Order: sequence, then C-alpha cells, then structure tokens
Amino acid sequence: MERIGIIASLMVVVAFSAYSQHAQGTLVAASVSGADRLSIVKNSISIPAWHEKSFWSVYEDYLGNVNEVSTQGYRSLETLAEADKNTNGAEAYELGQQMIKDRRNLLALRERYYTQIGAGFNGIIALQFLQAEALLDMMESCRIYEQTHWSDFRFHPKALNPSQFKKAKHNTIHAALTPSVEEASAFWEVYNRYEEECDALLGEDYSLISLYAGDPSDFTPAIAKRLGNDFLSVMQRELKLKEKYFVEMNQVVGPSLATRFLAWEDYYSLVSKMYAWAEQ
Repeated sequence: MERIGIIASLMVVVAFSAYSQHAQGTLVAASVSGADRLSIVKNSISIPAWHEKSFWSVYEDYLGNVNEVSTQGYRSLETLAEADKNTNGAEAYELGQQMIKDRRNLLALRERYYTQIGAGFNGIIALQFLQAEALLDMMESCRIYEQTHWSDFRFHPKALNPSQFKKAKHNTIHAALTPSVEEASAFWEVYNRYEEECDALLGEDYSLISLYAGDPSDFTPAIAKRLGNDFLSVMQRELKLKEKYFVEMNQVVGPSLATRFLAWEDYYSLVSKMYAWAEQ
C-alpha cells in the first residue's frame, strides 16, 4: 500500500483543517463512526488477499465489543470535559475516576485484539490495526474537548521557540485551571514532579509518540510486533501516571482542582500527540 497510510487517510476523511497553521494552533477533528470508521480502517490497513476474509471477520468481532466500551468511555469523557470549578468536589473526583476506568477498559480490549491479530496474522497487520484504532480514539476524544471550554486553552508546543515553551505552557495551565492563591504553591510542587515524569516517558512535547507512527510496512513483522507492544505499554504507563498524580492532586489541593488537572492534561496530551503523529 502506498503511504497515504494512517495519517493521510484519516486527515482527508476527518478534515484536519490546518496542520500547517501551527502558529495559530489550529486543529479541527470531526466525529467518525459507523461506515466512515470502517472505510477509514480499510484504507489504513493493507491486508494480503489470502487474509482478507479472516481479518475482517476478526475486526467485525472487535467492533461488536469496542462499540459498547468506547461509547461508555466517550460519555464519561464528555462529562469530565464539561466539569468546571462549580462542579461539586466529590462529584468531580468521581468523574475523573470513571474516565480513567473507562480508558483502562478500552486499552485492555485493544491489547486483547492486537495480540489476537498478531498471533493470527503478523506483526505488521497488528501494528496497522493498533495505529488506526489509537488515532481514531484520539480524534474522537479531542473532538469532545474541542466542544467545551477547554478549546479556549489549546496549547501546541511547536508554535513556540523551545526557550519559551515551559513558561508559556505553565501560563496556559494557570489560566485554564485558575488555582487559588492558597492552592497554587502546592499545585505547582506536585505538577512539576508530574511533568518531569511525563517528559521522561513521552518527551517534553509528547514527541516520542512519533516513534510509533511510522509505516508498519517499513518494518519486519517481528520489529512491527515489538513496536506495537511498546506502544501499548507506553499508553498504559501514561494512564497510570495521570492516575497517580490525579490521586495525589486530590489529596493535596482537593478534588475540584485535581479533576481539572486531569482534564487539562488529557486534552493537552491528545493535541500534542496528534501533531507529533502527523509530523512523522
């Protein structure tokens, strides 16, 4: 398959209107579902003729399972994204917990079918499947945030000089989360530790995600399979990291700010990862 690949086929159908407009940080994502979703995946995964029937049978089975899991996940994400300072603290914390639980369930299901596809076909096909599903999920999740107040705080590091990045990011976080004077010191002490761990795992601007965005057909099946396993591991570790600091934020600055921290970081990570992927 020519390298329209995952990025090109998804960008055409989903209409990212201006990846080139980094200075304005423009990013537009539309919802993808049903027949459009299947069409995108079919354009993104190259299946040898002798595997066609059996692969799409497995994928249809996957769709039958993922629809319920992802619908629940997007429902909880919508509720989290709509929460603000006025949301009851206990309720806000439950929203964060539910989002993490649903995201974990989706990753577990994706891993299960990735393993099944890798064993039944090969590592290249399995990595193509994983890339397509990860991108579709990122786009739908980003679309949800874009429909809320979080879109006012979209932050894209490539639009900045590296020397300005950290200060500009922290200013955006302060404007988005509005910690009180009493909360600010404790918040930033915890956030700085979170940021250090996150940068070590995914790069300062989530740039390490591009390691998993290459054309799978450029790799041997064994290398593609290893990349897919690493990609899954990174996604799981990222979720655990966000959960760890969400819990600590709750203990230190309370559930309202902790939940807004979780939503901001999720939205920021989605935008950054999608840009990093598209620039691969």
